[in-house]
Amino acid sequence: MIRELLDTFNTLTAMQLVVFVVVALLWLLRLLYLLFFPLRVLVKTKAKSVATGKAPLTVLMVVRNEEENCHETLPRLLNLENPDLEVVVVDDFSQDNTLSVLGLLKQRHPRMKLSSLSQETRYSEKLSQNIGLKSAEKDWVLVYPVSAQNPSQDWLNEMDKSTADPVLVKVAYTTIAENKNRYNKFYRIENFFQQVRSASFSLNGLAFVYNEENVAFKKQEYFKLGGFGTKVQEPYANLELVINRFISKKNVELCFNDKSILEKQVSVDRSAFKDLVRKSIRIENHLSKWKQFVLLLDRLTQLLYPLSIALVLLVVFKLWPIIAAFVVVKLLVFMVIIKMLQKRLNERKLFITSLVFSFIMPFYKLFFRWSFNRQSQNHKWKNRG
Repeated sequence: MIRELLDTFNTLTAMQLVVFVVVALLWLLRLLYLLFFPLRVLVKTKAKSVATGKAPLTVLMVVRNEEENCHETLPRLLNLENPDLEVVVVDDFSQDNTLSVLGLLKQRHPRMKLSSLSQETRYSEKLSQNIGLKSAEKDWVLVYPVSAQNPSQDWLNEMDKSTADPVLVKVAYTTIAENKNRYNKFYRIENFFQQVRSASFSLNGLAFVYNEENVAFKKQEYFKLGGFGTKVQEPYANLELVINRFISKKNVELCFNDKSILEKQVSVDRSAFKDLVRKSIRIENHLSKWKQFVLLLDRLTQLLYPLSIALVLLVVFKLWPIIAAFVVVKLLVFMVIIKMLQKRLNERKLFITSLVFSFIMPFYKLFFRWSFNRQSQNHKWKNRG
């Protein structure tokens, strides 16, 4: 077989040789990406923190019509053991009994501070977060989803550990509870890949976050930048926009382990899945040009790699053993990394679907991104008119 392959190489035309070289380069780029990005998350976040001191922490929540969650889950957070823990809750003009439930909880728990918006307003979640940050007395603020079902003592011990001096941001993993809804699975997979991508970019000097939840940061950095500023009108993202302005490889700490995970109990449909994708697109649009370029390169190589494999098989089918070896090696590396990451992050029953999803999603996102950007541009022109 080796002899036949060598003979085939000797008979390749210039065009066929170019196609093969392009495929080899794309394969190498995708393999290097796996080894230097997702694999680095697996390796670099494995070590356990040895810090024993505590960092003063404020847990910030913005709630709207969350009566049941406030009644069921918020007491679990307030009952965690840490005398220095502060919980700041801002009610975003709820129309149910959320504010009444919060008032009763405040009477029972002195560590809780409560504020509220008294009227409906645009960009109310950002305004509520700004109110909460001004109310926070601790140096560190952690954005907490009220739908989180499992705020354990181990989670708090992990997130309020003291950090080295340069660290300004601590990023932990957030997911949603598993159910049989297909969009629940799609949402969890997309959320998984987004958070692994942002973590891997952070470890390679291109730090950013897709998700503000379960992220702790020094509140002074928010005020240094003047808060949301002109980004207050961004509809799909909140504190991610501010955090991404000061986060860097040197000042971020990744807490990707089973103790620091938060799991939310939320229902997910097609609209929620699309909003997750829209949010990632909008966040990427606010990143620096260099980060946008690297993300674009990643997307392009994801798209071109399978297409180039198909092309080279059409052009030079006799090279199929080499192409098959390329595909198998890259696929095995990908499978091992994804399986180990999902096991570490307690993402159950996602592995097989993730493999199919990772192949289809780049093509889906290509169309989705084009459609979403076109709608955004049309909306801008209408507003100007």
